[in-house]
Amino acid sequence: MNAHSKRSAALYLALVFLGGAAFGFSASLFYSEHTAEAKVEKDRPNTAREYRRNLVNELDEELNLDEDQVSEVMLILDDVGERFIEVRDAMEPEFEAIRAERGARIMNVLTPQQRLRYAQILDERERARRERDKKWREGS
Repeated sequence: MNAHSKRSAALYLALVFLGGAAFGFSASLFYSEHTAEAKVEKDRPNTAREYRRNLVNELDEELNLDEDQVSEVMLILDDVGERFIEVRDAMEPEFEAIRAERGARIMNVLTPQQRLRYAQILDERERARRERDKKWREGS
């Protein structure tokens, strides 16, 4: 295998790894619930830019990337990030339907007084989710 083929294979492997990492992180935003584990939220990057910077720094520390490699990795992350946003936006109606089903099913097991408070909780969570998503995108 010549040097060009090895470099291409390594770049492809890095792209697949980074794509999987970015997808996993994006998917976790949809499925994660707020819990008492404030440390997890505190350590999570607040924007796509922070996530990218942290990932590039980690890869640079672990792999000792040269300047060209850092530039290429950042271009890859930008491209893949845009594609993740497109996929996430396309899937949002399905996620919303699942959230609505979950809310309705939980409402069915609550008393009328609990339903009022649960409706408030759902509204608060939806506002927080939209704010996180807006903040994430603005930091792209």
